[in-house]
Amino acid sequence: MPLEIREMITPGHENAFTVGARKPDASLADLPAAHRALLEDEKAVTAVLATTNANGRPQLTPVWLSHDGSHINLNSARGRLKDRNLRARPMATMLVMNPEDPYHWMSIDGVVEKIIDEDDPEFGHLATENIDALAKKYLGTTPYPLRNHGEVRVLYKVRPTRVLTFGPAEG
Repeated sequence: MPLEIREMITPGHENAFTVGARKPDASLADLPAAHRALLEDEKAVTAVLATTNANGRPQLTPVWLSHDGSHINLNSARGRLKDRNLRARPMATMLVMNPEDPYHWMSIDGVVEKIIDEDDPEFGHLATENIDALAKKYLGTTPYPLRNHGEVRVLYKVRPTRVLTFGPAEG
């Protein structure tokens, strides 16, 4: 479904913007259609991923993401800071903001339930397939063209534990 944006009045004017109710949702399937559209393939929305560093401070990274209906799928390279953080402290928060309407966003808290390294003989192909699908969605090309030599991709399956939406529930 294509993402529909409500027309906004510029800030500083009466009724400058319209927002929907701020409420928690039970699962990805329960999201309002306009928020679910932020995760779909029709719109490549970059999210901000928050992980926790060893010293307890947050680490923020822009990420590409997809979902399978029950899990958010993230992909990185083994050894990067977010990889080390997610392995040591398997909690993540993502902020997905509509690039055309900053008052239409959702925050997703989750737990990493599965980490799949690309060199795993049984399931590693899933990490490769995921990064290639993300490259198609975000770059319009496949296979993923930005690999470093010797890089091992990693797929993280994040089960949402809380989803908070803000903004219009319908387009």
